[in-house]
Amino acid sequence: MEVKKYPIRIKTLSPIFIGSGNTFDALEYYNSPNPINVNKKPKKQLKRINFDKFFLSLNDDEKDRILSNVSDDSRYILEQDFPKINSEFYRYTIINECPESKDKFKSVISEHIKTMDEVYIPGSSIKGAIKTALFYNIVPDRDIEKIQNILSFNKYNKRYKINNFKYNNFIDYYFSTKKGNSAQKNIMRFLHVSDSSTEKYPRLYEILTIMAESKFNQPNGIKLYRNNKNPSKSYFETIAPKRGLDTELVINYDKDILEELEFSNKQKQILDIDFIKNCIYTFSKDLINYEIDFFNKYDQYHKMNELNEIVNNLIDFYERISKYNSKKNPLLRIGAGSGLMATSIAMKVKQYDRNNGTDIFDQIMGTFYKKYPYEFPKSRKILSNNENLPLSWVQLNFK
Repeated sequence: MEVKKYPIRIKTLSPIFIGSGNTFDALEYYNSPNPINVNKKPKKQLKRINFDKFFLSLNDDEKDRILSNVSDDSRYILEQDFPKINSEFYRYTIINECPESKDKFKSVISEHIKTMDEVYIPGSSIKGAIKTALFYNIVPDRDIEKIQNILSFNKYNKRYKINNFKYNNFIDYYFSTKKGNSAQKNIMRFLHVSDSSTEKYPRLYEILTIMAESKFNQPNGIKLYRNNKNPSKSYFETIAPKRGLDTELVINYDKDILEELEFSNKQKQILDIDFIKNCIYTFSKDLINYEIDFFNKYDQYHKMNELNEIVNNLIDFYERISKYNSKKNPLLRIGAGSGLMATSIAMKVKQYDRNNGTDIFDQIMGTFYKKYPYEFPKSRKILSNNENLPLSWVQLNFK
């Protein structure tokens, strides 16, 4: 077996969010009155609390006070009753990049995945994003119409439905051979990506959602997603932009096993590092152009709208990072919004429909419970600050 190792330095170009699936509220953090210096600039900080340990240290009256206040006020914060919390109860520090406010921060936070209370990018997330880029490049246009085979039409509710078994088989066809069991037959088993190094301080950002808007099923600008007339806001722990993390891509090339399992030559090329980098480069180039086209298409409908600055910031961002993308050190979107359906398949099918006059994409959109009559994906998550960065973009610097 030939083992090839490729160290990679990941440079974050925008905040990265890989959710743990958990959230936490103001019972589990403390608004520190003291700023933390970041690049010689003072920043607000939150201290994540080990609430169980803290609660057990309290006397009965203090415990009752917390329980009573929590039941009366869902936005209760510990500082109301405990203006100073001993550092022995701190788990880690969160750098708070949310907009300034007179009130103390007390919103629910979506947690980034961690190890030993430090944030990182799982190898599985990196590998999944790479697989998306590979899929985009290896599926020939002539196979796009096969996507119709994974759809079935229900005449009672007049909706298309994706057959998950056929969908998985369609994806696996390009990565698998019929020989061997399911664990053996996928070419991606020979490619491994390690978890990245860790980052000590997660950054907390306020996140807005912008949505494509239609009128008579035609583009009609972009709007903020709102909840009760107010812009809907989320709060994510992230890995900040301009950070460097280390990972390693390992290719285990066993010629005898590959021959025994009868992988095709096209599948074997997936284990070539230059092919991998070229696929990532091409996919990201097209995805960046796709995003620029999206915002240009909808921007023309609200030149005097308050969102015009946000749209211009996003176009500027994508035009700027497009200059960093290269076959040697390609860009990649990791985490939120990097799935196969939202990126590879959506772009491939849209392009195929334009070139061939088909409506396969319309059929795919008909499978979603939410209606997408004019655009998919119709929404993007962005920072609420004056940069309005999107999430998830990195550059892979192969050493």
